[in-house]
Amino acid sequence: MKFFAKRLSAILLLTALTVSAAMPAAAVSLPSIKWPFQRVEVESIEPGEYDAEMVVGTTQQLKPTVMPENATDKDVVFASEDISIVQVGQDGLIGAASVGTTRVSATAGGVTIYYDINVVPDPSTVVSDMDAAISSEEIALGDTATISVSVSPSSAAATATVTFTSSNEAVASVNNFGRVTAVGKGSATITVTCGDIVRTINVKVYIPTDGIHLNTNYLVLKPGETAQITGSVTPSTAPQGLTFRSSDKSVATVSGSGTVTAVGTGSTSIIVSNGDSSSMVTVIVNRGGASSSSSSSGSETDEGGASSGETVSDDPIIQQINDAQIEVVNLNQADIPLITSEMLNALRRTGKTMNITGEGYILTIKGTDIRNTQNTINTAVVFTPSTEENGLEFTLNEGGAMPCTVSVTMTGENASYGRLYLYNTATDQWQYLNSYSDSVVTTDTAGRYLLTNDTLTFVHVNIYAMIAAGVALLAIVVVYIVVKKRYWFW
Repeated sequence: MKFFAKRLSAILLLTALTVSAAMPAAAVSLPSIKWPFQRVEVESIEPGEYDAEMVVGTTQQLKPTVMPENATDKDVVFASEDISIVQVGQDGLIGAASVGTTRVSATAGGVTIYYDINVVPDPSTVVSDMDAAISSEEIALGDTATISVSVSPSSAAATATVTFTSSNEAVASVNNFGRVTAVGKGSATITVTCGDIVRTINVKVYIPTDGIHLNTNYLVLKPGETAQITGSVTPSTAPQGLTFRSSDKSVATVSGSGTVTAVGTGSTSIIVSNGDSSSMVTVIVNRGGASSSSSSSGSETDEGGASSGETVSDDPIIQQINDAQIEVVNLNQADIPLITSEMLNALRRTGKTMNITGEGYILTIKGTDIRNTQNTINTAVVFTPSTEENGLEFTLNEGGAMPCTVSVTMTGENASYGRLYLYNTATDQWQYLNSYSDSVVTTDTAGRYLLTNDTLTFVHVNIYAMIAAGVALLAIVVVYIVVKKRYWFW
């Protein structure tokens, strides 16, 4: 049987060889046979459509196509070269994390392609414009000023990085928040930078004036007469140049060197300034060329054309009250330390208001509020730290009776206090005043006052009274024990 099988196989093989030899070569085309487990290699990867530029915070899906379609290994592996810029998941979803440029690779079957991704900022967080302004371009030595910055669009303010630099730290220094401190006299430029945007602010530091000292506070002249005003400035490092200006040139004019020329009857003020501070000289020009102390009565008209029925006072303050063209007379406390009865009478008669500016306050007296003109008003109000409470104490009219209601407006640091108390000598306590508001106290009571932000409780305990009460209580206990002791042993 085996012999027969071998013979059959040999015959079939011989037949096949004979047939193939007899057929033309071109006609021999045997179909290729592929076994089911044969591997198909990846030839290429198509990237698909994608955005090469992304905005920070956005995502997109990468869709690569592996070729050929029947490739054995079609699984794609993704990787980012810089995950701080672009992050990628294994499903091909990429996210823009920060500004920059990097590549994302897609690999399948040993074939790799790259996606070049450029991440740009969110336009709403990018500063396109910037404005910078300072609260004051001229700063006194030791004082500060603040630079305010605004950016466009406003949505970029939260992420904007602004830096400040000074061209001369010896003149003006600046911190990271735009606070400029005057260090030395001179000029400096503050540079404000935000990205590519640069703004500059010029500041000037000056030495503040302690005072302008004049050779006179008032002048009494006749029409055509002249007088010279001279002055000095302290400290010597403050601006020394003085300018002169007349408030009413129809009464008196003044030259650039301080020469005052009387023009017409009346009163005016010569304002003397060094650009930082100012002082005032009151000028009285008597009517008709009469002497400064002259007065007359009747209805005749003198040579100056003014009615002689009016009294001309030799007190420049009273004359200023009488001749003021407006209802308010403004004076410095140094020029009027005391409001006399005559001044009160002039205010009441004219119905005018007088404002007296002192250090840390403005004292206001209205002529319509004056009840009597017998008393006087001391205009000096001195503020001192309280030794008993947390605040400042001051005294009105040195404790003397007030002829009228006055208003005291607190200025500067004095205006930072919100509560006012009057010392009651009868009860030896501070009494709260509800008439104080908006840093203004209106009162007709002279005496000792307290400015504070605290609420006083007025609990005052006399230590000697407490000791006396304790001794009395102890004595009562001792007497009780002595009286009752004889019964304890019964």
